[in-house]
Amino acid sequence: MLTKRRLVQALAAGGAVTVAGPALSGCATNPATGEKQFLLVGEGQLSQMAATSWAEAKRTTPTSTDPRYLNRLKNIGSRISRGAGKSNEQWDYAVFDKDAKNAFVLPGNRVGFYKGMMDFADNDDQIAAVMGHEVGHVTGRHAAERVSQQMAGQLVVQGGSVLAGSQLGKKCRSQAEARIAGRRQIARQEQIQIQREYQNCLSGAHRKTQLLSAALGMGFTFGIVLPYSRKHESQSDLLGAKYMHKAGYDAYQSVRLWEKMAENSPSRQPEFMSTHPDPARRAEDLHNYIKYQESLGSQGWKSIKMPESS
Repeated sequence: MLTKRRLVQALAAGGAVTVAGPALSGCATNPATGEKQFLLVGEGQLSQMAATSWAEAKRTTPTSTDPRYLNRLKNIGSRISRGAGKSNEQWDYAVFDKDAKNAFVLPGNRVGFYKGMMDFADNDDQIAAVMGHEVGHVTGRHAAERVSQQMAGQLVVQGGSVLAGSQLGKKCRSQAEARIAGRRQIARQEQIQIQREYQNCLSGAHRKTQLLSAALGMGFTFGIVLPYSRKHESQSDLLGAKYMHKAGYDAYQSVRLWEKMAENSPSRQPEFMSTHPDPARRAEDLHNYIKYQESLGSQGWKSIKMPESS
């Protein structure tokens, strides 16, 4: 025989769940964008982490043996970094011998261009548009912000699923307790049946919690991370055009570059599911931004502010 008190104790022993996480803090105003950012990690931390990735990229992907590519990239990078007020910092450039029309930047001012991107550009100004975009990711502190968002998002998902699991676990326990309410003793066979039903209930609760966790994760991805990623790309486009202008390049060539990208990218996934804005939209936004900054005269090119109607 099992007393009511002992059965309740046994049920409680299997139903307790706790969660702990770091306190969230770290709002700062970014001088390049003028916006507040939520940062949980510093650029120094990310730079150390990225050093391994940069070395691995150069080890596993062949770099161009034609010095003209790297020299051209370094010269453009030097001008853009001056335009961004970052000429006093160390920059590392690499040209990878692949046909992909792409470029990237890693924390620590590490800029990689694929040879295909440089061949695709019509002139130095268009390469400067891509370089300015990558430097915009650096000044925008986008890597630190994105990592911070993902860290915070994981805490939200974990917290939501744990809370749901706790509530479902309480429901299972309440159902079991209702079976034994007001009874002093319970037969062995019924005791086994109650415990079996309780365990089955907990198993079902666990499955529901897993489904909820997956749903929360998907909602976080589409609702927060991806839109913010598109925001980063848009910010970098505008910052890049600003740095082009300050470096003496033709900022309108950034518009032409994205028009070419649109012409060469006929099929794209819906913008809702993409981390990058549509090329045609990027070209339009850049054109509006440049025209607006020019209209401001001597007050132009001081921010990435867009016209009110944009």
